[in-house]
Amino acid sequence: MNTSIYNLTKIVKFLPISLLSKITGQNAIFPFYHLVSDADVVHIKHLYPVKNVSTFEKDLDFLLKNYKPIDLSTLENYLQNNNPIQDKVFLLSFDDGLSQFYDIIAPILLRKGIPAITFLNSAFIDNKDLFFRYKQSILIEKYVSNAISLGQKSKLTTWLKSKNQTSAIISNSIRSIRYNEKEFLDEIAEILEVDFQEYLAKNQPYLNTSQIQSLIKQGFDFGAHSIDHPHYYQIPLDQQLHQTIESIKEITNAFQLDKRLFSFPFTDSGVSKAFFETIFQKDKPIADLTFGCAGMKKDITAKHIQRIPLEIANYSARDIVTGEYLYYIAKMFFNKNTITRK
Repeated sequence: MNTSIYNLTKIVKFLPISLLSKITGQNAIFPFYHLVSDADVVHIKHLYPVKNVSTFEKDLDFLLKNYKPIDLSTLENYLQNNNPIQDKVFLLSFDDGLSQFYDIIAPILLRKGIPAITFLNSAFIDNKDLFFRYKQSILIEKYVSNAISLGQKSKLTTWLKSKNQTSAIISNSIRSIRYNEKEFLDEIAEILEVDFQEYLAKNQPYLNTSQIQSLIKQGFDFGAHSIDHPHYYQIPLDQQLHQTIESIKEITNAFQLDKRLFSFPFTDSGVSKAFFETIFQKDKPIADLTFGCAGMKKDITAKHIQRIPLEIANYSARDIVTGEYLYYIAKMFFNKNTITRK
């Protein structure tokens, strides 16, 4: 969605959420984050904004003022009984299984009485490996902080040209490397003398098994987020299914989870109807629920739930949620609130 609509919310901030939900019929919202931190997080610094603790708590206070928090089982009861959700409710979730969920986020949620789901990449649990986009951010930080020699800069420029990464801005060239080129990042790391294994060991960006088990005991739910976080629209159907099935299987078995949950890495845009028919096949479904991140939209099945990202520039939860309602209202006139899949 064009973020300019969030600026409009500052003009119409007098509109109560209760009125907007009544007009749209959208009483349930599904906001999500990745992490919260007051500190600089190098592996995310050059990718997207990170909310600090104070801003995050203000977001939660807005949600609690206007909605009732629900857990996974309550949502499933609504879906299984095919009951329309009459109360204004929200179910919070977090992608990527980052360690800040254990250190910072969970204590806040427990204090405020808010359930949540965290989605894990099976290849990254216990800090076994690092998401290719996080590698990009680490490399960009090394470059822009002037921590490299002239020789390294020259060697990197020559290497990028050899790979047709010819942006005038080196950081943009690094950022443009795609999932199927992720081995390039290891080659750049060698040039810049960056050790990703050392970074993993020192910074522990991901949750470990012990932390996950502790969080489960505290009542938090977990699901899968693919094996190693590809763009699904860049990989064929068989790889999409492999990433989904194997990550669900590994995480469900490892933590003895009752429910098979999955959230799409990046986006579910362009994912086909055939994918969902396979995942939710009647005789032997692979997942119980799946989650996208397209905002306030309906999808081809009630078992696939679209969430609202709350890490957008410097906008508050109120700005973003109100903007989603206004956008939904605008699309109502054109019947554009349901995603069509081919």
